[in-house]
Amino acid sequence: MDTPLNEKEPIAPVRSASQGEHPHTHLEREDNRWNPRRQLRDWGILLVMILIYLTWTGIVYLFEPGIR
Repeated sequence: MDTPLNEKEPIAPVRSASQGEHPHTHLEREDNRWNPRRQLRDWGILLVMILIYLTWTGIVYLFEPGIR
């Protein structure tokens, strides 16, 4: 047996957002992740991380006698 629509749990009414609330979707606010300046900064951070890794690996390779 199916329950008639009017006897099911009621759906909460849609209310308007107050001024202090964040928007419900990411499409309603600005997204700065794809800004060219931020992309350049992210690539710079990645490059620094790679250089630190390669420097540390090179130091370990040069000073560890059993690896060479």
